[in-house]
Amino acid sequence: MPQARISFVSALHNCLPLTKAMLSSLEATVDLSDKEIVLIDDCSTDGTSEFLDSLAERPNFKVLRNSENLGFARSNNLAAAASTGEIIVFINNDLEFSRNWLEPILDAFESLPETGAVGNVQRNFSTGLVDHAGIYFDLEGMPTHAHKNRRHPPRGKWIERNAITAACLATRRETFDSVGGFDESYQNGCEDVDLCMKLKSKGLRLYVALESVILHHVSVSPGRNSNNDQNSDIFRDRWSEYAKPFGKQEWAREYFRRYARFWWRMNPRLALKALLLLPKSSSQ
Repeated sequence: MPQARISFVSALHNCLPLTKAMLSSLEATVDLSDKEIVLIDDCSTDGTSEFLDSLAERPNFKVLRNSENLGFARSNNLAAAASTGEIIVFINNDLEFSRNWLEPILDAFESLPETGAVGNVQRNFSTGLVDHAGIYFDLEGMPTHAHKNRRHPPRGKWIERNAITAACLATRRETFDSVGGFDESYQNGCEDVDLCMKLKSKGLRLYVALESVILHHVSVSPGRNSNNDQNSDIFRDRWSEYAKPFGKQEWAREYFRRYARFWWRMNPRLALKALLLLPKSSSQ
């Protein structure tokens, strides 16, 4: 096929029913005729490889296979390198897409300055509550999902965040390549926040397209949390001091947002701490 403007990239390891549901919803919500879908099988054992055989001959699909299990970062880097699109959209296989989810993401690249990457609102498939509306940092400089378990995301068209999840993350190819892609020191965790930190340190900005809403089967991938401590240690050593100032600012904002309608539930000590930090956040 001719070079696509948009390449969808997805690393797969088992969970074949979810992969089928994700691809079905992708085809139902996006005109794929001028787009590229790059799927990389990371040594699945559940029939995923055989299913991909049925897609390999389709003109806008590209199927890659790892000879050993390489994990999220390495697999996505390989698939991104094999793609051709100007914009790469990384998508997990545990997503289900809704109508018009892609347009607000692409619009951000045209409308917002110095855009490094764009994500979206993700609702937990099981509960319907918000799972992700961007990522902020806590007081220790560690990442936390914004608006998690709330019924509604923030209002508006876009919101700037200090990081976004790569469960669904769009970035320009040249931007992704300029920072070396996902850092392969991590093993299935923190790669996306590390990528965002690299983009942010170059002066680029991270946005959530609030009008793009999808469903996420949260943390169902096998082995998803088995390396959490190791990944957190790598991130903490590399970025926590850089992220702590953002954490102080964002924690204060998030604290008051969380209790805006239930102010009587505030912890007086934490409310005072947030109030003292808020002037700094307001000046940013």
